[in-house]
Amino acid sequence: MLHRAAALLMLALLARCATPPVIDCKLTKVAEMPLEVEDQLLVVPAGINGQWVHLVVDTGAERTVVGDEAVKRLNLQHDARYVNKSLGIGGVTTTTDVTIDRLVLGGVHFPITRIASGTFNLQTIPGLNADGLLGADILLAFDLDIDVPGHTLALYRPRLCPSAQPPWPGPATEILGVRSRKDRLLVPFQLDNVPGMAILDTGAQGNVLGVDMARRMGLNDQTMAADPQVRQHGVGPGETMSHLHQFMLMRVGPVAEGNPRLTVLNSDFGVGDALIGEQFLQGRRVWLSFRNRQVFVSKRPNER
Repeated sequence: MLHRAAALLMLALLARCATPPVIDCKLTKVAEMPLEVEDQLLVVPAGINGQWVHLVVDTGAERTVVGDEAVKRLNLQHDARYVNKSLGIGGVTTTTDVTIDRLVLGGVHFPITRIASGTFNLQTIPGLNADGLLGADILLAFDLDIDVPGHTLALYRPRLCPSAQPPWPGPATEILGVRSRKDRLLVPFQLDNVPGMAILDTGAQGNVLGVDMARRMGLNDQTMAADPQVRQHGVGPGETMSHLHQFMLMRVGPVAEGNPRLTVLNSDFGVGDALIGEQFLQGRRVWLSFRNRQVFVSKRPNER
C-alpha cells in the first residue's frame, strides 16, 4: 500500500513539473497539389513508384488505399502480414497492404513504405477517374487547406496554436465544438433542431444520415414511404438502398442550409449520427486542423 501511495505521489509531482506545450503559430506549407471535383468527389494526382495515379481526398477513410486495378498496373507486391477489415456503406472490406518505394504528393516525397489495397474500381463510376483514396492516415497528420473554388489542396505542418486562423484573406466561419474520434473529425450539427455529431467526410458525395439519429427523429420505412430511394455505394463490394428525405433546416455550426435532402441509411454502417460530405463542402474553402480540433469554412458567394 505504501509503495502504491509513493508511486501516485511521484506521478503527481511529475505532472506538476511537466513542461507546458510550446505554442507554435508559424505557418509552414509542406506540399500543394491541384484539386479537381469529379462526380462530386475531390481528386488529386499522386506519384507511386514513379507513376501517376489519382486519389480521392477522403478524410473519412482510415487508410490510404489503392484498388486492385492500380495494384496490377503499378506492379505492387502484396504483404500478407498486414490484413485489415473495415465496415462501410459497401459492406465489409478486406484489404491487404502493398509495399511501395515512393509516394509523391505535390512534388514532395513522403517516407511511406506500404499502403492498403482493396477490391474496388473507382474508374467504372461515370465522371470519376480515380485509382484509390488518400485517407486520414496521411491527411490528418497535417493541417489541410482544401480550396475547392481554387482547385488546390495544400498540406501544412501541424502546429499547436489555439488562435490559429486559416491562411486566406477572405472571411472564414469557425465551426465550434469540433471533436475527434480515433482518426475522425466530428462537427456539431442540427437537423430540424435535433442535435448530433457528424463525421466530416470529404470522401462522401452527399450528406448522409445514420440510422440511430434517423430513429431519434422518428424516421423509418413507414414515415419515409413516399421518399425516393437511391443506391448507396462505398469502397466495399456491395450496395444498399436508402431513402432520400427532405428536411426543413440543417445547421453545421453557424452555417445554415434550408430544405436539405439527405440520404437516410437503413442499417448501421459505422457512420455514427451522420456524414457531412462534398454536398456541404461544394463551393467552399475549408481549413481542417486535427491537432487543434479546428474547422473553418469560407462562405459561398450567395451566402450572407
